Amino acid sequence: MATIQGFTPTEDGHDQKLQLHVYSRFLLASLLAPTLSRSSDGRCLSVLSAGVHSSYSGHSTDPSLKASYSVPNAANAAGMYNDIYLEKLASLHPGVAFSHAAPGFVNTNWGTEMPLVLRAFIRPLQAAFGASKEKCGAAMVEGMIKAEKGKLNLIDQKGGTGKAKTCKGHEEGKEGIWKHLSEAIKPFV
Repeated sequence: MATIQGFTPTEDGHDQKLQLHVYSRFLLASLLAPTLSRSSDGRCLSVLSAGVHSSYSGHSTDPSLKASYSVPNAANAAGMYNDIYLEKLASLHPGVAFSHAAPGFVNTNWGTEMPLVLRAFIRPLQAAFGASKEKCGAAMVEGMIKAEKGKLNLIDQKGGTGKAKTCKGHEEGKEGIWKHLSEAIKPFV
């Protein structure tokens, strides 16, 4: 989902972008983690923005972005929150390899929700410079296969692990963000 709309509440009261990019992924990963733990080779991959997002500075005062919503804040919060919940799930389920990947610029239909003027700029760039969906998918799978169990694995656009770093504020935000996410999905578990 790539839009430039402002805070758009879902029926649950969460922002539409965060619902898709964070809360739904966290819910699904949390529900699947016990089953993945029983597998000899359990793996979980979230593809968004590993190692390429900045910190969302309002994580402790406005974790849902209701008062400080902007497109950059939503993007940074989504990336930061994915890193944090995946790292926590890895510590709770050490037999599972949890990964967060940054696919880079990919030639997909990303951005079709944007205004025409932005689409007219983005779509030709994707066609000319974006990796194919197949190449991107192969790199993400390669990174997921190399991922280590019991820790957060950040995967770059070429399938590499170990180079990407978590953002500033990651350590300080862990406890509060985990609590916020857990509260957000409580009605569904």
